[in-house]
Amino acid sequence: MSLLQQIQSTTQQVAEAISSVLGIEVTIVDNTLMRIAGTGDHKNTIGQIIAGRSLYQSVLQDKKEITITDVTTDEQCRNCDKQPVCKQLAELCCPIIIGTEVIGVIGLIAFSAEHRQELITNNERLLAFIRRMAELIAAKAAEADSISRLLFMKNQLQTVLNFIAEGILAIDNNAKVISINYAAETMFRVKAQDVIGFHINEVFPGSPIPDVLLDGIGFANREVNIWQNGRQHHYMINAKPMIVDGFIRGTVASFRTANTSPDFSAQANRTDISFDEIIGSSKVMEEIKKEARKAAATSSTVLITGESGTGKEIFAQVIHCESSRGSKPFVAVNCAAIPDSLLESELFGYEEGSFTGARKGGKPGKFQLANGGTLFLDEIGDMPLALQAKILRVLQERAVEPVGCMRALSVDVRIIAATNRNLEELVAAGKFREDLFYRLHVFVLELPSLRERSGDIIELANYLLQKHVSALGKGAKTLTAAAQEALVQYNWPGNIRELENAIECTVIRVDGTAIEKDDLPAKIAATAKVVTNLHNRNPAAPPDEAERQAIIHALQLFGTTVSGKKQAAAHLGIGIATLYRRMSKHNL
Repeated sequence: MSLLQQIQSTTQQVAEAISSVLGIEVTIVDNTLMRIAGTGDHKNTIGQIIAGRSLYQSVLQDKKEITITDVTTDEQCRNCDKQPVCKQLAELCCPIIIGTEVIGVIGLIAFSAEHRQELITNNERLLAFIRRMAELIAAKAAEADSISRLLFMKNQLQTVLNFIAEGILAIDNNAKVISINYAAETMFRVKAQDVIGFHINEVFPGSPIPDVLLDGIGFANREVNIWQNGRQHHYMINAKPMIVDGFIRGTVASFRTANTSPDFSAQANRTDISFDEIIGSSKVMEEIKKEARKAAATSSTVLITGESGTGKEIFAQVIHCESSRGSKPFVAVNCAAIPDSLLESELFGYEEGSFTGARKGGKPGKFQLANGGTLFLDEIGDMPLALQAKILRVLQERAVEPVGCMRALSVDVRIIAATNRNLEELVAAGKFREDLFYRLHVFVLELPSLRERSGDIIELANYLLQKHVSALGKGAKTLTAAAQEALVQYNWPGNIRELENAIECTVIRVDGTAIEKDDLPAKIAATAKVVTNLHNRNPAAPPDEAERQAIIHALQLFGTTVSGKKQAAAHLGIGIATLYRRMSKHNL
């Protein structure tokens, strides 16, 4: 995407503003000769490439302004492929430049004798004006490019931070939390959106991290006891000041649980977890558990499929625990959460000095850590093709070669893989190796979505309710009949993970003992209201049909434009993204 494409709406606004002020038609193209903006007839060709030789091509190459006062006689127009059919009488072109690079061209076009005379008479004044407009567009494009690069770097850094096993947290110079990674969220049982912007003492009372703002020194491996949710937790903390231009602007700290090595990669084995602990007594879940027990009785490779949030990792862990390998390590790897450049060294390990930054003494990979036990490869559909070949080789030869190592190391590992993508479609598209697909496609376990097992929703909700009531130190709570009905009616695109988040949010918000429908997150309560209202009018309509009718009615009422859809979503009490998702669901 060109720089001007990134700011297409702004470019179009500038074109229309120029045309409005000067009364002359305007067109703007980028450095690929794609029309990015235009007025008059050119507005209908936005997004099209200007084929063949053209005046704009000369401006891009020469980086100079060009004024054509008569397209029928001007020598510069003779090479233009459009010259025989050109309706333009005159044109003024100005390059849009960032540094030394031309990123596009602005053209003022005269289609009438009056406008042609205007271009001739006021050439210098118009050129000066268009130069300023070109500079404005260039500045906007440079700003958009800088923001895009910063966002990319931020996302790249956040991905790396979320991959690190240690908890990472940063505060600003007012001791307010400005960043927290996934490991810290898990460790402290919080969500980033719930703590960012709060003073660290409100989140982690007794933490010594703010002291670094005063002394500017920092500390390493300090054992700290912190009270959270009425319980005392022991952490080892490292903290350093963030210094910018000689001033302390904040502090970055890393946490790990005391007595736990920071390199601890394998999940702690729970030898007591069993299929009986998996919540759900619906017929479909009983069938899934029956199939999973068959998988646990063997050491064959298992592929678990299903939407995100359906519990694939829990099933993988239970299959491991109830297998003959239950007393050995269970190691989980999320193939989508680790950057491609790091995934190979994480899976296979590396030798000392194998690359810049390699840890002294090297590091064992996940295969070695799972030796004798089970390696769970989550989101395997997102694994890079090059690494798929190496995984296939490990499965065939039962040996791994750490990065920088000249010998293969034997491993005895059972593979359980999981994905929320259709691997057969990925194979057909050339994005997943067919030979690896068949290696993994030995015993397939397809987990149902929560909407396919709606009979389990209340059982799950009550279990999660007690879990979070206990974890948050709240008094006993119950779901009213109306709240239960709302939970059953909701579609749950995020499955069990979304249900747990909804229950946790509700427990935090509600002080009383009874949870009413309106205590639930707004989108869940709103869905229930829409379905209930339609049922009052048409009691025979099933919930899905009632929802479909409500959406159709709202779209008829407000229209199908972007603005109309926003009003329809507000009318239904849901977000615009949810409306689009539901429209797709009902083929609207």
